[in-house]
Amino acid sequence: MAQKLKDKSAVITGGGSGGIGRAVALAMAAEGAKVVVNDIGRNTDGKMIADEVVAEITKNNGIAVANYDSVVTLEGGEKIIRTAIDNFGRIDILVNCAGNKPSRSTLDMTDDEWNSVLNVHLKGHFSCIKAALPSMIQQKAGAIVNL
Repeated sequence: MAQKLKDKSAVITGGGSGGIGRAVALAMAAEGAKVVVNDIGRNTDGKMIADEVVAEITKNNGIAVANYDSVVTLEGGEKIIRTAIDNFGRIDILVNCAGNKPSRSTLDMTDDEWNSVLNVHLKGHFSCIKAALPSMIQQKAGAIVNL
């Protein structure tokens, strides 16, 4: 790869899942970014899935750390972004991939299930953006992608 993201620090929420978040984390690392893989999920063995993606990145000579905080609280968003700053000195890129889906159709979804979707998909974006913006403004640079 061209190492287009060399010396950049990226946070990928939902980065441990088997979907888009994982692919984004691996692609960013392949381009040279130092990556925070955020995910609260566990695999069938009970191990944190963010750790699996971090292991894959480091096996390929990339730099990555895991974060297991939830995106649904402002405190969680701050801890996620703080992981990048503490480990890599800055936050350059935030990609909000964290998501959830109820196990049943919309017709059968409860109010609590719908609120859970809103909390992860909307409040999760907000909490991480709010935490990342002060550093990005101070740096006069940064990128935020919401999926």
